[in-house]
Amino acid sequence: MPRWLKIVVALAVVIVGGGAAAVFIGGPDLIYPRVSGTNYGPTSIAFEDTDPGPTIGGTITLGRAPDEKGVDVYMVHWGLEVGGAGTHDDTGHGDHGGACKGFRDTNHVAKAEPSQSGEAITMQIPQGTAVPEGAVYLVGHTIYGGIHNLAKCVQTPIVNRID
Repeated sequence: MPRWLKIVVALAVVIVGGGAAAVFIGGPDLIYPRVSGTNYGPTSIAFEDTDPGPTIGGTITLGRAPDEKGVDVYMVHWGLEVGGAGTHDDTGHGDHGGACKGFRDTNHVAKAEPSQSGEAITMQIPQGTAVPEGAVYLVGHTIYGGIHNLAKCVQTPIVNRID
């Protein structure tokens, strides 16, 4: 049996044997476990591009999770189109059954601690930020114990304001 196949089989045995739920993200090499127990994600996401050029910049606003107990951080990633052309089929039945099919492990855009004051969580994308090729969404979620809570995510299309 080839070495790569042994690794895949061993990983499958560990996941199934340990009862862990996992999902493949961004290709067969990345696995994200499901957050166990009661957990929440942000309730909303909004972004307004204030950079008038071909790049973006501005404020991301996330609605706070209904209960932040156990939330380590709020994180926003770039999200890719995953269905047919256009974003109409990129929502619902995403990773771990979440609403965000567009999430892929494409580096995070911004993150914020839940200890931030205010009714909403705000994060800045610096002016002049280039949107990575293929990215069409900003995808927000929480992290519990270092685990990305992909079942409870929110996403919004990236609308690039060009004056």
